[in-house]
Amino acid sequence: MKTINLLPKKRQTELRFITVLHALFVIFFMSIATFVLVVAAQMATKMYLKNQIVVLENDIVKLRELIKKNENSQVKAQVKAANDLVSDYKNLVDLTPRWSKVIKAFVPLPPSGVKINSFAIDPQRKSININGFSPTRELVIQLYNNILDDKENFYDIDYPLENVAKPKEITFHFTFYIKDELLK
Repeated sequence: MKTINLLPKKRQTELRFITVLHALFVIFFMSIATFVLVVAAQMATKMYLKNQIVVLENDIVKLRELIKKNENSQVKAQVKAANDLVSDYKNLVDLTPRWSKVIKAFVPLPPSGVKINSFAIDPQRKSININGFSPTRELVIQLYNNILDDKENFYDIDYPLENVAKPKEITFHFTFYIKDELLK
């Protein structure tokens, strides 16, 4: 079926322009309405997020204060205990004499062939007790003379006669004292 438009051409053109204008107005108002809705949604989202930031920051501050109160005191107590332990150890080390210097000073004194079985240091008396074995009397006398000659490190060596009573296979013992300079 065919439709015949009997309106004059000028009026037909005018009706077409009115229809296009009406469509343009609808599109324009729809665009503005959409734009206003998007801007409103963005602003509402921004306000909500700002509010959430404030709430979260307040929660963080409260948690930090709580952690400082609880854990900080525990951590401080643990750190203080560890520091006290280290300072006790340092004080103990400072008060303990340096025995390695004493041993280092004694090592060259026994002559070859003499066997030292025990080497005991008394820190209060600053004395050394040694027990050992020597194949001959001369080596025991030489050990005694070596200790006696080391006046820089040792002094006041005893000389038990039983150390030289036998000529061979002698079990000996000496007691002598350490000079203070060697213990520093």
